[in-house]
Amino acid sequence: MKSRITALVGSLALGGSLLFVSVGTAAAVTPSAGPSGNGACATQAAAVKASATVDTLRAFGDCEINRRFATLTDLSSKISASKVITSSDASALQAEISSTRSGLTSLKATIDADTDLKTLRADVEKIATDYRVYLLVVPQVNLVNGADGVLAAQTKFADINTKLTAAIAKAKAAGKETTAAQADLNAMNASVTAAAGLASPVPAALLPLTPAQYNGGTAGPIIKNARTALGQARDDLKSAVASAKACRDALK
Repeated sequence: MKSRITALVGSLALGGSLLFVSVGTAAAVTPSAGPSGNGACATQAAAVKASATVDTLRAFGDCEINRRFATLTDLSSKISASKVITSSDASALQAEISSTRSGLTSLKATIDADTDLKTLRADVEKIATDYRVYLLVVPQVNLVNGADGVLAAQTKFADINTKLTAAIAKAKAAGKETTAAQADLNAMNASVTAAAGLASPVPAALLPLTPAQYNGGTAGPIIKNARTALGQARDDLKSAVASAKACRDALK
């Protein structure tokens, strides 16, 4: 029994895919106009700054769209590889990724056909404002996956609770003092319940969000609140692991 409990507690090592919740830095609420031109597209952005022509601006727009295509592919792969995300959440996120990719594909065709600089500039700005890949879709995927990971952890903790409860009963029947062990088990269960309570509302809050809501300033606070909630949930799970270990050790 003790070896089984030790193995179960060990499987909850912090940093593992089940318990790790990436909360990151809260995205700014104030929307920016157009793609940033950072990173992979810095060269194209510099060319536009040096000489804003149809050719340089189109090259910049195409680069930013292709950069987003790569990000969407990575996000889709992350969803498919996740061992904790629910099928319904995965389906909703994949649908959003597909819709975003389709919209960007259409926008790229428009940008490639534009011949007027003013029109082209307006269309390039839509890459960011109409789709919000980095400020909306990326956190939706990461935070929903994180929330589902917290909820999935309940299953492992339930197994640990069963084993520890039985171990406490056995020790008590043998005349051993189990007050501390029971207190640690109670603390573990309370922390898991708190973490689940924080994570449970996150998918429903994030999945319906749209670029228009982000541009209007209403989506940003929701994303920020989700990050804060999952950060606390992560800390609660750390506490749950510590309490499980303490309970196990008290029974040695």
